[in-house]
Amino acid sequence: MTTLVTGGAGFIGRLLVKALVEHGHDVVAIDRVECSEAPCLNGAEYRSLDITDRVAITDLIDAVRPERVVHTAAVVGVAASVGSGLLPTIQVNIAGSVNLFEAINSIGSVRRIIDLSSEEYYGTFAADPLPEDAVAAPVSPYGISKFAVERLGGYYAETAGLPYVAARLCWVYGPDFPRTRLPEPWLHDIAEGRNSILEKGGEQRIDFTHIDDVVRGILLLLEAETLEHRAYNIGTGAAYSIRELAAVLHALRPSWNAVVGGGRLDLSPGVEAVTKGAYDLSRIQHELGYEPRVSLREGLERNLALIEERIRSNQQERNKND
Repeated sequence: MTTLVTGGAGFIGRLLVKALVEHGHDVVAIDRVECSEAPCLNGAEYRSLDITDRVAITDLIDAVRPERVVHTAAVVGVAASVGSGLLPTIQVNIAGSVNLFEAINSIGSVRRIIDLSSEEYYGTFAADPLPEDAVAAPVSPYGISKFAVERLGGYYAETAGLPYVAARLCWVYGPDFPRTRLPEPWLHDIAEGRNSILEKGGEQRIDFTHIDDVVRGILLLLEAETLEHRAYNIGTGAAYSIRELAAVLHALRPSWNAVVGGGRLDLSPGVEAVTKGAYDLSRIQHELGYEPRVSLREGLERNLALIEERIRSNQQERNKND
């Protein structure tokens, strides 16, 4: 059973690759970074390849002929989609996905493709908790690109039988998260003995989802014999405001304090987050038995302990060399 993971050197991709190998999959992981720059991929085959290269992705799919595909490669996040300009987001997220869909259709051996989507697909949450059939009205370039890819996946499913399924994630966090999005900056502030200031955003509510729960949810979707729907929320089913996030962190490390302004969060300068909330998980729970296992408190404690341990180890190493 060969499984292809696009974006396999990324935050979600590399942990998913590890879990797939442990589940007995033969894994081929691709990413645009050179092999020497890719993190350990735990027994998977790694190939340096850009998803926007249609010839390269077509040749790869034809050579590997995977049975399953998990598509994680993307320009990720609202801030990145705004900061990099719209064209790279379209090229990678939309055109790159179409390259993959076309290549998969050409071989006919793929039994399922799981495409990682986002809560930004919905835009402003029309309900709380939010089900998959809620109205989608994305506003950011990132959300619009995810909406477009899902619609195109549906088009290929209806016209060519593409076995497409979207996994809609929400504010994934975990060890070595590569972006400066909360809670990551606050974890580093705590570990390095700094208090934190956030000028606005205290009322923003988010379904913070630990990477371990995300990987388990993707595996359930990927390995299920049959699926009844084309899209599934993966989250915790509970939302915390940024103020509540600060309170959880303060309880873990009482010496730390944060000054948090009100209103909605700025995702990048001048780009305010839309109103969000909790995901409704009824679909994946009833169909596949998914239940989130990592509470926000536990996930934050794990991440914080890891960062603190690394700081101690680095300090000890410096002391040895002095």
